[in-house]
Amino acid sequence: MKCMICEQKCEIPLHGTGRCKMITADDHGIRERYPDRYLAAVDTAIESMPMVHYHPRGTFLQVCTVGCNFDCPGCVSQILTDHLNAIQGQFQQMSPEKILDRAQQTGARGVMFCFNEPTISFFTFMRLARMAKERGLTAGCATNGYMTRWALEKLSPFLDFVNIGIKGSAPDVCNACGIKDAHPIFRNIELLYKKGIHVEISAVYRKGREDEVEETARFIASLSRQIPFQLMRFLPFGNGDPEDEPTVMSSEALCLRLQQHLDHVYLFNTPGTSFLDSVCPMCGSTIMARGFFGPMCANLYRYQPGGRCDCGYQLPLQGEIHPEEQHRISGYFGGYRTVNAMNMIRSILGILGVKDKTVADTIMAEAVRTDLIDGLYQRLNRIDDYLATVDEFAKKTDTQKRADQYREYVELRVRRIQKKIAHVPRPRVYYCLGHPMIAMFGEKMESCLAMAAGAELTNLDLNREKRPGITIDHEAFQRMAPQIIVVADTLAWPPSDVIEWCKKNHLSAPALDDGKVFGLHPFRSSTNTDWILGLMALANIIHPALFQYDLKKEADDFYNTFYGHPYDNGRPPVLAWEENSNG
Repeated sequence: MKCMICEQKCEIPLHGTGRCKMITADDHGIRERYPDRYLAAVDTAIESMPMVHYHPRGTFLQVCTVGCNFDCPGCVSQILTDHLNAIQGQFQQMSPEKILDRAQQTGARGVMFCFNEPTISFFTFMRLARMAKERGLTAGCATNGYMTRWALEKLSPFLDFVNIGIKGSAPDVCNACGIKDAHPIFRNIELLYKKGIHVEISAVYRKGREDEVEETARFIASLSRQIPFQLMRFLPFGNGDPEDEPTVMSSEALCLRLQQHLDHVYLFNTPGTSFLDSVCPMCGSTIMARGFFGPMCANLYRYQPGGRCDCGYQLPLQGEIHPEEQHRISGYFGGYRTVNAMNMIRSILGILGVKDKTVADTIMAEAVRTDLIDGLYQRLNRIDDYLATVDEFAKKTDTQKRADQYREYVELRVRRIQKKIAHVPRPRVYYCLGHPMIAMFGEKMESCLAMAAGAELTNLDLNREKRPGITIDHEAFQRMAPQIIVVADTLAWPPSDVIEWCKKNHLSAPALDDGKVFGLHPFRSSTNTDWILGLMALANIIHPALFQYDLKKEADDFYNTFYGHPYDNGRPPVLAWEENSNG
């Protein structure tokens, strides 16, 4: 039986599933496997969709399910699809009435289906959007746009706003995502725009694909120069290739090219960039100022009244700019926090050598059911707490011997470092999150490891907003006077780019004068289980007279010991259950 919801047009056998695994067929025809069941329904700002010109700062009820009709390398939500069995039991059965009651109780202005592809929950979302209209609420979604014309005609009467995510249009990109070509996506963009639905575009930018993105921008400009165009700097989540991540400077240069075609170009996934702001195309003044707020999200924190520039230009907004509100999260599960937490659990189960994917799914399901993932990120930001958490998962999987081996391996190296730095001066080290003016929070694992490697961390001296993406001021940077600068995201910000940016912006520091700006790539000092490699890399940087670790040798030793294969330049390790499924 052919499914006509998306352009995959899967032939679905009776009681089987299509490519998305969320649509099946029975004696009555094509249907959803999980109708009116949601992974999450939380009230949040529309900028998290992301949407920049529609009811800025407005509260909307975000709903999502699980799954997609694409299979894109580097997808942020890939882990949810990969571990579908782990989260099926976490679906919440909610009627459209219940969802809309919640929306109205929270003061939401509408509902938005985002985070995963709404096409795979087509009938559920269409019912919800239709009833939202009946109640005077708005409805929208973030989608890859690969639905059929039939499906679009059915859904569009109930849509007010849509963000279309374009992964790329070249044949190799389409093939990598599992689709024939991108023509249906561009067709649907034009149809939605001509129907008067508010449309914004999110276009993925991979290194070396500038011409492809510019071709997309030309097509959007042929409809209207004023359609917001969000450039999504590629981040290699999941199995994404780190070599595809472009630098910030090349991304900002591409934004300037795109502004030749479009009036409002934005750069996402890039802390500290000014290209997240809404700028007047007439005089260049900033009308709206935004900060980085996590992957594909923004935070509007300052704006001109009504979105009108002093020169008279009116930003083309749909709806009013709403006062800043405290956006509650109605339950932990759902969104990027869930992805982060599940990736952490997956990493720990991998280091423990769990071989059965069913066991991994069971552990993840239990973590969700018992709220174990709530606060997991904070628990993994200290070495002792990290090892205790590994022990906790080892007890659940009967892998304590493996956990003991891991603990012995990392504690031996931590003790060696601690012993050597015990009585030596600590240089002043500033740890930035890519952009030189985005300071790493002092409680993060990266900061803790820098101190464990012998740094006097200048980040601790800063008084700053506890809000992601907010830059420190020049005076604060000057006061820190760091002797060493460590850059967390060196694929995006190579040390040479950091030095150049600081020079252009008249910043000075001993670290800049001496050229002591370093990155850790391909090693990490975050909450991945190979953080010990990041600690050793930091020790080499901070105390080169004391430490000369052969990091390639250390990395191969770690990966051979715990994963059974050599280190692969920062790419995710092959886990035991993945080897079993491949074999």
